[in-house]
Amino acid sequence: MKWILKRLIYLVMFGGVLLVPLALLTVNSSSGEASNSSKDGDGILDSLGSWFSDTGQSISSFFRGDQNEVATINDASMTTPDPDGLSPHLDGGVFSGIDQILDFDITPSAITNRWARVSFHVREDGFHSYRVPVVTGEEKDDLAGSLTYLFNENEQLQRIEFLGYTKNIDTLVRVMKHKFSMTRRPSPIQALYVKSQNKLPVSALRVIQPDVVKTSANSTTYEIRFELNRLHLGATLSDSFRRILATDRRRDQI
Repeated sequence: MKWILKRLIYLVMFGGVLLVPLALLTVNSSSGEASNSSKDGDGILDSLGSWFSDTGQSISSFFRGDQNEVATINDASMTTPDPDGLSPHLDGGVFSGIDQILDFDITPSAITNRWARVSFHVREDGFHSYRVPVVTGEEKDDLAGSLTYLFNENEQLQRIEFLGYTKNIDTLVRVMKHKFSMTRRPSPIQALYVKSQNKLPVSALRVIQPDVVKTSANSTTYEIRFELNRLHLGATLSDSFRRILATDRRRDQI
C-alpha cells in the first residue's frame, strides 16, 4: 500500500485536488501490509518523489493557465486507490507505455472512463479540450505532467499537447521518431524534434533542462513540451507553440 500512497501524493501536485482521503490510505500503509517487494522499489519511488515535488508547482501553474474553463468532470465515487487502468483514476491508472497516451483514435468517452478528474475547455479556435494529469509509470523514462486532448466539432481528436517532466528522454525521442516521423533540428535548447508537411511544422517535441528543477550530479530532469497534430491538409503547429520556438531562436541570437 505504501507505493499507492506515494503515487496519490504525487498527484496532489498536478491536479491540486486529492479525491481519495489520505488519512485512510495512511492507516492502511502503516498496518504492516507492505511486502519486501515494495521495500525494494523504495529507491526509485524516493527518487521520483524528489523530482515530482520540485516540478509540481510548474504543472499546477500550467493547469491554471486557461481562463475559459467552463466545466470540470470530477466524480470522487468513480475514483479507485488501485491504479489498475480498468476504472477511472486520478492519473489515468497503469499504462503499457508512452505510446498509449499518443493515440489519435482516443475518444472523449475513453478519456472520462480512464481519468477521474478531467478539466473541460471550449477554445476560441473551435476545438474543445480535455485536460488531465498523467503519470505513465515509475521508471526514469516515464512522463509526469499535464496532458491535453483537443477535439473538433465531430469529436475527432485533432491535437495532443503535453507539458511535464522525465528523467530519461530516450524512449520518448524514439517514439517521436518512429511513430510521428520527427527529425532533430538545430536549436539552442537541449533538443528539438519537428515533423514537417509541405515545409511547414506540423508537430514538435521540445526538451530543455529547466533551471528551477534541482538536480544532482547523477540525476538530470528534463522539461518536456510537445504538440502532435493529426495530419491533414492545412495542419500546422498552434500559434502558442510557434511563439515558444521563436523565443528559443531569439535566445540563440543574443
